[in-house]
Amino acid sequence: MTEDTQSEIQPRDSNERMAKQYQREISRLRLSPSFRIGTHIVKAFERPWKLLFIWISLPVLLWKVAMERLGRREPVYDGLHLPPASETRNCIILFPTNGVGFGHFTRMLAVARSLRKADRNLEIVFFTTMPTLHILTEEGFPAYHVSGKSHFSDMEPKAWNSVCEELLLNVFAIHRPKAFVFDGAFPYRGMLNAIKNQDEMLKIWMKRGTLKSNASSIPVGSVQHFDTIITPSDGSSTKLEAVEGVEMMACDPIVLASKEELLPRHVLRSRLGIPDEAILVYVQLGAGRINDIESEIRMTIDTLMENQDVYVVIGESMIGERIEFNHSRVRILRDYPNSFYFNSFDFAIIAGGYNSIHEVVRFQLPSICYPNMNTGKDDQLMRARLIEEAGGIVVVKHRTKRAIKEAIVKMLDSEFRTKLGNDSSEINLEDGSTEVASWLVNQISM
Repeated sequence: MTEDTQSEIQPRDSNERMAKQYQREISRLRLSPSFRIGTHIVKAFERPWKLLFIWISLPVLLWKVAMERLGRREPVYDGLHLPPASETRNCIILFPTNGVGFGHFTRMLAVARSLRKADRNLEIVFFTTMPTLHILTEEGFPAYHVSGKSHFSDMEPKAWNSVCEELLLNVFAIHRPKAFVFDGAFPYRGMLNAIKNQDEMLKIWMKRGTLKSNASSIPVGSVQHFDTIITPSDGSSTKLEAVEGVEMMACDPIVLASKEELLPRHVLRSRLGIPDEAILVYVQLGAGRINDIESEIRMTIDTLMENQDVYVVIGESMIGERIEFNHSRVRILRDYPNSFYFNSFDFAIIAGGYNSIHEVVRFQLPSICYPNMNTGKDDQLMRARLIEEAGGIVVVKHRTKRAIKEAIVKMLDSEFRTKLGNDSSEINLEDGSTEVASWLVNQISM
């Protein structure tokens, strides 16, 4: 095939996308601190009267640039970003970030599955920093991946945000979505730049509640980039803080699996060689190394192993390190989501993450909770206390050997487990993903 023939069959909009790419690059250069400061000085020399005030105007400009870099001031824009194509397609882009676990990713996957049920003709596309793309492939969702900044050595935030912005804008140009949903605790500047002028696109932020009061603040002006903020409940009434010009919406907790998808009790036990009569405990903590005898997870396993009727399945995160531990009554499970196997367990010992807590409550699995007190933003203790007050779990805040043993002894009592399971059934947690999907489909159909 000749070069002339190749150029003839190129997509009609390839030149337009290239023009937009060049315009965005010019815009980034003009908005860079070095260009703005240099331009300020040159203009002062072009009009000498400005030199008289440069000792004031230059420090003011430097202060503005510093505040923008720290996220305390909305960055300026020069209007060089070309407007998006006015014609949109029946498509939604979902952007879950990767935190310390699967919280953001799982919520977006749950919403995606509900969206597919609500509208079979809807194109659902993922753009994510999560490395678990094989899960999306198995579910039949196309995905674009960009590794987080921490995966690159010595990459400046500005450089990574430029990569994020460019990739996301190309995804928008190709798919022309009617809606964009971001699920993350911190809105990346590159993402905000990409969605800023997408006037034909509905922009949603799925923003989890129960954040610590001392959590680092988000960049100034971030919320105003979105049309709607959706806050999934943490098992209690959710207080929404009004933001001018932005619609606020609360929904029920979002978990991935449904009760109908849970596998029968014998499936996991048969697969892992665990007797039907054994007391089977699911442990998913992610706190400390199991071979460290002073770690929470090791003290927990040792206490459980004191009872000869107990077998343990340790949940190993698919984005975490491999667990190496040999014991005849301990098994390792590296799957997703592990909640599919909850019918196999008699009780669980979990951390206080969003997914874990709402899954054990939704599926009435009696549980002990060790809230992680060292998270940057997520207030796991508050979440765990809210559920404990409703009667769904037992919370152990200070994990000493004595406190761990007392909680486990309680849970080994079958009557106590039954009561806890019954109390969980009284906590009315509906499926938030269906609620969000129905709302989204209605919004983009208007």
